Amino acid sequence: MPHDAAGTCADDRRRAGRGSRHRAGAGSRSAAARAAAGVSAAPDLAGTIAGFRSWRVANGKLLSPYIPCRWEGRVIHAQCFDANRVLQQGRGWLAAPHASPHPDCQCGVYAYDRPGLRSYFGEVWWCEGVIAAWGRVVVHADGWRAEHARVEALALPSDDPRLAEAVEEIAARLEVPVVERSSLWEVAEEAGGLVPEALRPA
Repeated sequence: MPHDAAGTCADDRRRAGRGSRHRAGAGSRSAAARAAAGVSAAPDLAGTIAGFRSWRVANGKLLSPYIPCRWEGRVIHAQCFDANRVLQQGRGWLAAPHASPHPDCQCGVYAYDRPGLRSYFGEVWWCEGVIAAWGRVVVHADGWRAEHARVEALALPSDDPRLAEAVEEIAARLEVPVVERSSLWEVAEEAGGLVPEALRPA
């Protein structure tokens, strides 16, 4: 189940240049091993790619679904911290220092290739939206994880006026639009488009 690694949510606009090219994530595993795991390092791609993701909404903030990580600003940068080792008892996390995301680790800023809330039992307030990414990108069968990402739009919740008001306030603070869920595909296309199918792991 995709999630953001601890430490991906430090907002640092000084490093937020969009013109970076996507670089393949370095890794020690063979291409065959990565293919078996459904993971593929993306080749160099000009511009940005886009994807869909969900957030918890609490205290007027966007929170990553599976760790207590607040998205304080529109732009975030991935970093794999030592605290990640306690997640899943360290399974799937690299112990050695490395750039994030890494093909052999689970770190990075995650997104899906299709919209839809990824909520879990017990949580009430969720929203979804579109993010654009650049820099190092690791491609999965149903999405990707990236080095740098930026919120492009949030979807307007349809069943809870209080949640809708909270999402609109967050969007205003981040200076991003609030759109109907049916418009998320259009936003993603304008933000760079999805990862081409040819680049996905077999």
